[in-house]
Amino acid sequence: MLQKVIEQFRQVFGAMPMPSRIIAGLLVVAIALSLGFLVRSGSEPDTEYLLGGRLLDQSDLDAAEVAFGTAGLTGWSREGRRIKIPTQLRSEFLAALEQATSLPISLRTSVQSAIEQSSPFESSAQRLSREMHAKEIDLGNKIAAFPDVRWASVEYDRGERMGLTRDRPQSASVFVQPDNADPLTRARVQMIKEMIRGSFAGMSQEDVVVIDANASIAPGLADEDDPLLRKRREAEANFEQKIRAQLAGYGPIRVAAYAEIDPTLGSEKAALKYGDQPTTVSESSRRRETESSRPMQGGTPGAPANTLSANRPAKLGDNVQVSRSKDDERTSEKVTSKEYETSRVAALQVKRVRVSIGLPRSYYEKVWPQEFLQANPGKPLEEIPSMQTADLQKLRDQTKLSIQAAITPMLPDVAAGEDRFPLVEVWDYPDLPVAELPTASTGSVAVAWLADSWQTIALVLLAAVALLVARSAIRSIGGDAEPTDFREGFGLELPTPPVTQDEETSDADSMEITGGTLKDELVHLVERNPEVAANVIRSWVTEAA
Repeated sequence: MLQKVIEQFRQVFGAMPMPSRIIAGLLVVAIALSLGFLVRSGSEPDTEYLLGGRLLDQSDLDAAEVAFGTAGLTGWSREGRRIKIPTQLRSEFLAALEQATSLPISLRTSVQSAIEQSSPFESSAQRLSREMHAKEIDLGNKIAAFPDVRWASVEYDRGERMGLTRDRPQSASVFVQPDNADPLTRARVQMIKEMIRGSFAGMSQEDVVVIDANASIAPGLADEDDPLLRKRREAEANFEQKIRAQLAGYGPIRVAAYAEIDPTLGSEKAALKYGDQPTTVSESSRRRETESSRPMQGGTPGAPANTLSANRPAKLGDNVQVSRSKDDERTSEKVTSKEYETSRVAALQVKRVRVSIGLPRSYYEKVWPQEFLQANPGKPLEEIPSMQTADLQKLRDQTKLSIQAAITPMLPDVAAGEDRFPLVEVWDYPDLPVAELPTASTGSVAVAWLADSWQTIALVLLAAVALLVARSAIRSIGGDAEPTDFREGFGLELPTPPVTQDEETSDADSMEITGGTLKDELVHLVERNPEVAANVIRSWVTEAA
């Protein structure tokens, strides 16, 4: 069956004229190349990003490079925070990471590795010591995951039991290398202590010591023992954070605050005051009147003296002595109002805060065009003049007043009559130009684009070539139609070939006599249509035979 199909194809291809054969060959080549491109585009790419293009930390990148170098792997490249590896060697690269324990923090755990390495022949003390060491490594890696920590290590130790108690003293020390030149904040140190405390049962924050490589004062010395210094640093950090948030629109500013703290550790006052008018609580009164009478004493002894004279009036009351008395008693109870006041002043109050704010000098260069366009709305950008010294000073004064007006309400109140604006000092610093990162040239970008897109470009070109080939085929098919001159035989009477059952008969071609020689006419006929000439010769040979 296959041989029959191949034989039919050969006969058809042999019966095709030469232009048709060329067109058919080009079409076969275009189809083959298109299928090849389709198969190649559907296959996997040559390179891929490690772990699906995950962004790695600096320590993870360094550890991965060491692991690849130790395993002797090549063909990888580092692009930013990602690593590109050959797709076919994916398993080898992952195995190198696993063997070197340099996987990212979320994929590795030293405790799990320590548990897997356990042996039935080792003692429980050895196994516990190995697992505890692995836990210290994991805690150091977790602390290093903080954005302001570059590297950290944890050391843990337990003491012996004291007396009959079951508790054992324990302690942990953490050494931290910050990511920049600044020491860690107090909040970050507290977070590290809290994480270590929660990682070991029965541990308190007092048992954890954090050593900062960038700190100039050891923790627990000045900050903890001197409450005045600790309060001042907390107040300064608080004000600096508020000022940066308030002036966020000014760009990269520099803020420094100095707080004056009242050294009084606290005072309490009590005052007792009496009211001017007393208040009556109870009142009572008592009144008593008495009256008494008695006869008066008589005269001299003897009858003559006591005898009443005749016709002499006398009153009985004149001989009686009457006495009267009055007693008025009043009592009242009154209470005077009292006011008892107790006031307590908090310790270490912030009395005054001075702030220093630095602006980059480029800020004025950016603001100057905006100020000019606002003052002259009809001016184009090309007519903006250069900033002179007087313009710069005027802009500085305006900016200083604006910043002082925004920051002064945030500062503590000053004494009556004092000026608040001198507490805010605004200055500018020259910001040096930052070296620009080297950018790729146009040629390198074009070469990189061609390297990534050459398959698509080749496929488009191949499609264009296929369209041109199809266009040529259509034109050639249209050109095979016999013209009228060939159908008339150019005016010549040509013998009709014998009719066969397999071949269809066609009208004899005619040839027109132009007056030239027969040789020239035949050459012209052959050049214009070789198939007609072949039919004429074949008819002549058949007739002669």
